[in-house]
Amino acid sequence: MEVAFEPFKKVSFQSYLAFESAEEFAKTIALLTPPGVPMQTRLFWANGVVFRFFAHQQSETLAKEILTGHLIWDHIEFAPMPSYGSELKVAERPLVTICVQDASKHAIFGEVAKWINEKLIGKKTPKKPSST
Repeated sequence: MEVAFEPFKKVSFQSYLAFESAEEFAKTIALLTPPGVPMQTRLFWANGVVFRFFAHQQSETLAKEILTGHLIWDHIEFAPMPSYGSELKVAERPLVTICVQDASKHAIFGEVAKWINEKLIGKKTPKKPSST
């Protein structure tokens, strides 16, 4: 029997939503849950970034891309979080638990978080020049 690890060569995503802080990110998630309703979700953390991703619905086209080493996500949401913590709490929704998994050693997530930190965290949208 042969065992092989063949890492993805490329990870892409079509859209993203950046939050200013992990607290803002957690609050946005928590406030989507009605008051008094328990809810638990998970985020990933690596290289100073807390994030979650949303996959596309599986299709033959996506399967072909994956087989060539190209992982494609639909959307990713993230915020800077310089140091790891296992949970994010939101005072307005005490029944909501947001667990944070340390994925810094994950072959894909570590690299994605590093890229986000370098290319997107703190990136400001350039202002359009005024036409006056």
